[in-house]
Amino acid sequence: MEYRYSTSLIALLKGIVYSHQKETWENLLQYEADVKKYFIPIGLELFLDKSEGYAFLRQKEWEDDEKPLPRMADKRSLNFMTSLVCIVLRKFLLEHDAQGGSVRSIISEQEIINRVKVFLPNANDEAKQQEKINTAINKVVDIGFLRKLEDQEKNYEIHRIIKGFVNADVIDETLQKFRNYASEKNTND
Repeated sequence: MEYRYSTSLIALLKGIVYSHQKETWENLLQYEADVKKYFIPIGLELFLDKSEGYAFLRQKEWEDDEKPLPRMADKRSLNFMTSLVCIVLRKFLLEHDAQGGSVRSIISEQEIINRVKVFLPNANDEAKQQEKINTAINKVVDIGFLRKLEDQEKNYEIHRIIKGFVNADVIDETLQKFRNYASEKNTND
């Protein structure tokens, strides 16, 4: 048995592959067609964005006339605060790209908190609200959309893979709904 693209297979089964993982990334690019063929029988598709430098596996979307295979992993929904942080980060990334900024998108913890608070009702306990936001930020780090910078404790890099999960078309509409929710809560309190 040959192991030409086993490195790519194993890395993808573990999670996201980034272009900074040089050896694995180059192996994936070289054997892209073979890797795609490998996952077809188990209902997984390779999502590869060469320009942004990331790849991951996702469950195949089945047509009405196809019999779907069981899901490899259950879909998990994010809680309100984590969803809000993801959408705010995606909006920041859109703004950053529109300004023609560097490839890396760096954001401070305080800026994330300030941007999220705009969409939340006024809090009686500011410290508790900030703790909830920080918990959501940590969850987004765990998901892989955000990376804490080691040299700067309170700064984060937004991973471009968030573009594959948070559709740019729904950002403004969703944020407006969050804004309306916060406004209604403030009015009723």
